[in-house]
Amino acid sequence: MKNNKTSHPQHCFCQISAEELWPWIEKRYQHGISTIELLNSTDDPHQQELISIVALLDVDDDTLLQAMKNVPLSEQHILACRESVKALMLGSHSDYERELEES
Repeated sequence: MKNNKTSHPQHCFCQISAEELWPWIEKRYQHGISTIELLNSTDDPHQQELISIVALLDVDDDTLLQAMKNVPLSEQHILACRESVKALMLGSHSDYERELEES
């Protein structure tokens, strides 16, 4: 197993393009690949941050806010963005891309 040194995300869900985030969402939630396996699949710190952000879609609010403490946005903003992404996950990739472009 690789020794990944991941840190807290520096970006909110809305600051990442759908093009970058969506493949990790698909791997995690459609293909059922664990977060640890995904993190071990890349040495790229940016890709590891994307995976970490995807992993935060299904944690409790306190865990999310603690993990995203380095993101310079309000707690309400971060929570609302996560809910938007989760709602859009039920739709399609194009819905997610359109929503990010509008924000």
